[in-house]
Amino acid sequence: MIWRSEHIAKHVLQSEKKIIDKTLDINNINTSNETIHIAIIGGGPKGFYALERLLATLKDVDMTTELEIHVFNSNSFFACGQNYRPDQPDNLLINYAIGNIDAWEVQPAPQIVQERLDLTDWIKCNKVSHSPEVNPRDFASRELVGYYLIDCFQQVLHAAPEKISIRLITQQINNITELDATYRLHSDEEIFPFVYQSVMLVTGNSYVNPSLDCARQYPHVTCFNSAYPIHDLNRIPDQAEVAIQGYGLTFTDVALHLTEGRGGRFEPHNNELIYIPSGREPFLYPYSRNNLTMVPRCGMLPEEKYELLFFTDDYIAHIQARSQENKISFTKDIRPIIAKEIQYAYYRLAWREKNLTETEIIEKLDGDDQEKHFSIDDLFFPNKYISGTQLEDYHQYMVDHTRYIQEEADRGISESPLMLAVHACRACLLQMTKVYNFCGMDGKSQEYFDKHWFGNMNRLSFGPPTTNSKKIHALLKAGYIRSKFGTLPTVQFNTEGLQLTNGYYTKTFNYHIDGRIAKPNLAQGNHPLYSNLFKNGLAQELINDNYHTGSIAIHPDGRLAGKEKSMIYVYGTPTDGNVLDNDTLSRKSYNFGNTWAQKIANLVTIKYEKEYEHSSR
Repeated sequence: MIWRSEHIAKHVLQSEKKIIDKTLDINNINTSNETIHIAIIGGGPKGFYALERLLATLKDVDMTTELEIHVFNSNSFFACGQNYRPDQPDNLLINYAIGNIDAWEVQPAPQIVQERLDLTDWIKCNKVSHSPEVNPRDFASRELVGYYLIDCFQQVLHAAPEKISIRLITQQINNITELDATYRLHSDEEIFPFVYQSVMLVTGNSYVNPSLDCARQYPHVTCFNSAYPIHDLNRIPDQAEVAIQGYGLTFTDVALHLTEGRGGRFEPHNNELIYIPSGREPFLYPYSRNNLTMVPRCGMLPEEKYELLFFTDDYIAHIQARSQENKISFTKDIRPIIAKEIQYAYYRLAWREKNLTETEIIEKLDGDDQEKHFSIDDLFFPNKYISGTQLEDYHQYMVDHTRYIQEEADRGISESPLMLAVHACRACLLQMTKVYNFCGMDGKSQEYFDKHWFGNMNRLSFGPPTTNSKKIHALLKAGYIRSKFGTLPTVQFNTEGLQLTNGYYTKTFNYHIDGRIAKPNLAQGNHPLYSNLFKNGLAQELINDNYHTGSIAIHPDGRLAGKEKSMIYVYGTPTDGNVLDNDTLSRKSYNFGNTWAQKIANLVTIKYEKEYEHSSR
């Protein structure tokens, strides 16, 4: 079942309007000189989480003065971010089961809202009467998740303590300057009239991909540096030929928006889908470094996590103890153990009929067994050795490959050795955080992992729901996705358009979409706020040995590394590079909102105490 807003009672969806009605122009806000101000820059899910933690932490504090929290967001969809905006098409889906999504901090943390429903229970309580039963393995549209987050946010605003005011401001912040241990915020046009004791940065996926070289010199070529907001792609004419860089989740969004979103439809046929076009579809020519689609993700729940046998906490503790001076090497210490873990998962199922013990399987894998033919490269790079006519007909290879992957996904982890190996890979990626975080590996290892391994592990671990994967396969069969580039093409402009060529296939386009999610890059200055923080000395680049990550450096509590007593904190995506893969709705990993909230509680308590002592003398 795919849950959408159409399945939810209409009165529940009104929270969106209530939030919009509460947004303010910052110049219309008046407060007393005694009011303490705190800023949250970024009003997406992590901004909401940070606000909720701060309010919950302060709810029992005996406050003697007013506290005002300014939450800045680039649009009026507070709590949603770009990924979960409720105004997006409802065929764009989350890539994990609804049973994984809970907007609330678990006990025993302090709480400010009493009735805290996870997404599954929220749908159960608010679905229209004729809807089917709710299963935590179901999926949902991203717009529905946005409505859920907004509803939770509305409850938090309603429960705020009396002496705390929350101002929702739709304004882009591009700079922060420091003044006597306080902070001023800037937009492009002005400096705002408040001083802030602390700032929390939760800016999400707000980096910008670099423009294609010389793109502006060729007005006959339309280049989209991002696929979002997805409605921008409506400018692409019907039946245009479009190059798209990337095969990931963004590519899936683009493909569905430009086909199903233009009136096409999918119909079931022999356990597959066939695509019925509307005639308005463009033709998509994707390309990427590995030229492979993501592996579909079935509706698994947190308790079904794969139990690792080799890449364990004990193993990590062992190599960390051995490597206190010489940091962990990925190629020496980590890659072999991940390879062994994945290979063992595959053969544990492939050799099931042999009734082998765990020890016997390991002995066969460690030996020179002739039956052993599956390796980690087969999982990560299945197209590595194709050449000749097969490479020239790469589109047919992709049709066959996606059909095979879909068949294996339908078999699931209990029957498919391949999917059990994928399941183990996902567990290894989650386990990698304990090695990766805060420069746990040497610089060369981190660079190698960032550039060559993380993307591939992510492609296997966090792909789209099987429903969308089947749609991509159907679009490949129907020819609306044309996978002509089996190797990464070169890109250059000419008088006719944008030319892609890789030695055996050349094509020129007038439309190009960058379907990658941009990563932080201080050297390129692809985010004005972080570039200005860096220039102002309020932020530093994270450098591991000689590896310049492009990310801002933070302390383990989420504070910016820059000024010694900085009160600027970071949460969510901007912490990437310091920690691994923080772009998630989860509140369990890297919850810097908690540490920040406690710091603010300490700050205001100490401030109140000092004011009391001064006034009583």
